[in-house]
Amino acid sequence: MIIADSFAVHPNGQGIYELSVAASDNMPALAEARMPALLAEGTAPNIRDELVATMSRIDPAAFRIGAEAVWLADQRERAAAIRVPTLVICGTEDKVTPPTLSLELVQLIPGASYAPIEGAGHLGNIERPEAFNALVDAFIRNVDLTAASSSPRR
Repeated sequence: MIIADSFAVHPNGQGIYELSVAASDNMPALAEARMPALLAEGTAPNIRDELVATMSRIDPAAFRIGAEAVWLADQRERAAAIRVPTLVICGTEDKVTPPTLSLELVQLIPGASYAPIEGAGHLGNIERPEAFNALVDAFIRNVDLTAASSSPRR
């Protein structure tokens, strides 16, 4: 399992949820307002513009449903029940779900490992795709090697 820029429970979830819902009637304005929190300083303007355009097209009702599911959830019990190899990735500049929340998630999941993406915000897979993909590739290779070495020989 690979979990990127996430958390089990967000300490400011209720407040973020309320602000998100209040602003969701104007998705283009919400998208513009969220970019400084979502992206690390210095992210290419074309990436920012594409994300604003994409977020602007989200149906407000769907956004509110998603916001409730994300910000009000407490997934600590479910995280603690995970029993598969797990990598938690987080951008070092993530302001939405900062590395401390990802590290708390790692502590909940037995055997989970943590990998930061230097200089990335909340969307490391978009901001730093090469670094993100390298972490994912290395994790998958390691899981494949571990599985191969522990499988019964014929």
